[in-house]
Amino acid sequence: MAAGRGTRLGVGRPKALVPLGAAPHGEPVVVHALRGALRCHSITHAVVVAPPDAEGMAQLAAALEVALPGAGSGAVEVEGRDPVPLTVVPGGAERADSVALGLRALPPEVDVVLVHDAARALTPVEVFDRVVAAVRAGSPAVTPALPVTDTVKEVGPGPSDGVETVVATLDRSRLRAVQTPQGFDRATLERAHAAAPAAALATDDCSLVEAAGGAVSVVPGSPRAMKVTTPADLTVAAAWLAEEEGSAGRDAGVSTAAGAGGSGAAAPALVVLTGHPAVGKTTISRALCRRLGAVHLRVDTVEQGLMRGGLPEDQLFAQGYGACWTLAADQLAVGLTVVADMVNGVPEAREEWERVASEAGARLVRVVVTCSDPEEHRRRVEGRAADIPGHRLPDWEETRTRFVAPWPEAEMRVDTATDSVDDAVRRIEEALR
Repeated sequence: MAAGRGTRLGVGRPKALVPLGAAPHGEPVVVHALRGALRCHSITHAVVVAPPDAEGMAQLAAALEVALPGAGSGAVEVEGRDPVPLTVVPGGAERADSVALGLRALPPEVDVVLVHDAARALTPVEVFDRVVAAVRAGSPAVTPALPVTDTVKEVGPGPSDGVETVVATLDRSRLRAVQTPQGFDRATLERAHAAAPAAALATDDCSLVEAAGGAVSVVPGSPRAMKVTTPADLTVAAAWLAEEEGSAGRDAGVSTAAGAGGSGAAAPALVVLTGHPAVGKTTISRALCRRLGAVHLRVDTVEQGLMRGGLPEDQLFAQGYGACWTLAADQLAVGLTVVADMVNGVPEAREEWERVASEAGARLVRVVVTCSDPEEHRRRVEGRAADIPGHRLPDWEETRTRFVAPWPEAEMRVDTATDSVDDAVRRIEEALR
């Protein structure tokens, strides 16, 4: 979707044609968006919906032809696979009209459709892959989304101009900020558009599916899928592109965010996991540490060391966590990223991690790990063996009744009943970037 006028950017041209970043990345927003989308190997056809006027249509088509080999002949060359057919069509008066026009341009054999905003030009390929996988697994409509971290209030008219009155404070733990690409079973999307009023002002296509009575599923999005709407957004996106250019030959942004290699190029990060025993925190932490070259700080190991030194078991919680906070501060101080692997079930523990990160100037990523399948969780509890000498593992009753408070401020949630370790690690890496 590249038909927007870009009014809020105030640059006097369609948003999709605004250059993003400095040389060598001074290409239009739509070029970055399409190039990123085509990294998803599931995509077999691409349709770009251009501004509806003849001039905007011609400018967009020319921009694609210059930047993307083969675009002028109707098939974009993609490294490592066959060219992807590309069609450029003019948009309509409203978003729903533009999406409908794009749908008509797709070959009839295409049965899974992604609708993506060009303004979300830096969306990682992992988000595309997650959406496609969810549709193919049986969800007729899927949107990527991020948890809402701000307190959100519903307002109504106030006593005077420029003043509003709070009507309600919404439960942010149940709120999500949706992104694109949104994925659909094609028949579902076509029915939703057919049922929409001619002047539908829906800002996303999942809203049309909801209005038609359909169900919408949610998969994890990415901070990098930010929508470029204002001049400030352009500045942020340009900085991300510059960071990726500076990280050539490495995983884009990961080493910088993690402070790996002792380069001192950026502050280190603190990743804090929370969740019941045996949900998979240690497995994820080890994989993440191997990936980033980070420090694995596991409270079970620290506690067993304290007990070998003579500390009574009934003092472990306070002393074990206290030792971990101190160790984390030391590692962050020398530029190493730390992954804190422990239950972290109470607000006091979490607040202390936030203090440690703040004092170190470290990026903080908070991860809630769950296992939504009780039988699978119990199987893990009862089937695991201690890998630390002397460590007494909790049984199922102790695990089931262990208190773990909600953590609505967490940047992400991982359900190990459905999410793979690799997927969890990729998502944490995205948050670190």
